[in-house]
Amino acid sequence: DQQQLVIVAAGLDARVFRMQSLLNSTGTTTFEIDFPNMLVAKREIFAASGFSYKDIMSKERGYTVRHVESDLTVPNLWREELIRQGFDPSQRTVWLIEGFTGYLTNPELDIFLKTLTKLSAQSSVLLSTWIESDSPTKTSMHRSFANDPSSIVEPFGWSEIDVQSVHSAGDRMGRKGGSDHFTMSCHEKKM
Repeated sequence: DQQQLVIVAAGLDARVFRMQSLLNSTGTTTFEIDFPNMLVAKREIFAASGFSYKDIMSKERGYTVRHVESDLTVPNLWREELIRQGFDPSQRTVWLIEGFTGYLTNPELDIFLKTLTKLSAQSSVLLSTWIESDSPTKTSMHRSFANDPSSIVEPFGWSEIDVQSVHSAGDRMGRKGGSDHFTMSCHEKKM
């Protein structure tokens, strides 16, 4: 089976470089979704720093990285572009959504999750971060909050594997710091 990783609102995330050997050994196709200008700037910034996307976006390298240039608030647009880039909805997918959910309104979040769920095969995994309503770091740009992420994603067919604060997760991994006001969650798509 094909392995797929989708990094939503990828920004300057460097996972495809940090995880190169793992992605290569598993034959994972990684899709980074973000605004077109963001992904162009990302390629330029990384190239100037010695990390060339040209080298890792090649099929000859054993795995592929594909940039999906789209606006995530327009569901049909990003869905169609993701599929055009080679995404296969029949294959198990790991969705990584960090620092994105809080910027959507509740209706936008619902539409986003509905679209993502329709693109997800059984046993796909949703890894996400959420800002809590009582977070002292929330700003006027934050428009949705989740003290209980499972209550948001379970109606779309996702079952909880783990939910904990970023602070607790850091402690479990021997890393100090992190906020109790941001939650990490892992859910798996049910049948």
